[in-house]
Amino acid sequence: MKYLEDRRDLHKGEEIWVIGAGPSLDAFPLDFFEDKICIGVNWVFSVFLNLGDGYEKFKYRTFYSVHSHRSGADWIAKHLPHFLTNCFLILSPHRKGIGYDYRKYCCKEFFNDDPHWIRNAWQKGNTTASDKTFRAMVKCIMARKDNCRYFCRGTTLHWAIDVAGVLGAKKIYVVGADARGSHMRKHGSKYRRRKPTRSHPQWTAGTKSLAAAFRPYGVQVVKYVYGKGEIKL
Repeated sequence: MKYLEDRRDLHKGEEIWVIGAGPSLDAFPLDFFEDKICIGVNWVFSVFLNLGDGYEKFKYRTFYSVHSHRSGADWIAKHLPHFLTNCFLILSPHRKGIGYDYRKYCCKEFFNDDPHWIRNAWQKGNTTASDKTFRAMVKCIMARKDNCRYFCRGTTLHWAIDVAGVLGAKKIYVVGADARGSHMRKHGSKYRRRKPTRSHPQWTAGTKSLAAAFRPYGVQVVKYVYGKGEIKL
């Protein structure tokens, strides 16, 4: 198996754009990311990669994709298997017999050796990470250790920020992070259409907590909204 750490510092000192699936992504021009290193979350790949669906996609310099659930990763494995080398899959702790439908998650037995895996901590708090947990995780990342466990606070977007940190980003821009559970609708998005839902303040709070955890190491994490620019977290 290949792990996230095998790509450590691949983009050392560069800016990386982490792209969530919020409808605010629709406001960006298709050439905005043309010279940028991008990390998409879950089905965001469907508005960046050429799927042969007739839609014009966002241009990009480099594109990676982070997945915690199998649906998007399965689609890539079936239709774009060559792209699995640019995928980071959450190594699910769920296994048959422990009370979860483990088949919904990215377990290693369902994929070949192409993806890189992200070690997820199976313990209380693995998806509701505290500020303290985030600080300890970032400390492990910046110490360049190979045994880090990666956390989020309810959204795969946080794991994508973790990935950007390991890849060596000096500045991480977060876009499409609307924390409302609704998805972009343009450019052939394969996300299931949803009406805007209530906000999820824990998602936004988690992003701010991650930004604070990276700050002492000289790594900036900022939100970016098209037409408004950078927003400090």
